[in-house]
Amino acid sequence: VLMLRTDLFKTVARGKTRVIAVRDTLTAPSVKADAYTIDAQHCLQGRLGIGYHFLVIDAGDIQLCRDVDTCGSHSRNLDDISVAIGVTGGIDEEGTRTNTRNEEQVEAIDDLIRFLNDRYPDAEVDDRPVGD
Repeated sequence: VLMLRTDLFKTVARGKTRVIAVRDTLTAPSVKADAYTIDAQHCLQGRLGIGYHFLVIDAGDIQLCRDVDTCGSHSRNLDDISVAIGVTGGIDEEGTRTNTRNEEQVEAIDDLIRFLNDRYPDAEVDDRPVGD
């Protein structure tokens, strides 16, 4: 059974959820990133493990990462007030930041935002696609 590092260690409970943050992972299209590869990448950056609560991969599938009621590790000054959606992509093969979101990812993001808006009706959406 594959486990994420955040499955092994208790993360800190989040108080009020004010923001639904959508962030690109800054991985090239040739990198078939998933929760396990981002977990390892974030660990190498000094984090406990994957910083997002959800990850939308290139096929539009949604992977559960961190417990949705805990603090994330994704956006400075937002980690303790937000739930985070990571989206694979955000750079081209040369490493230039660009919007690489495909139709499947956009649909999955919209579905996930609707779900999270029902759970956190007062939260604002902070979506910053790279390159837009």
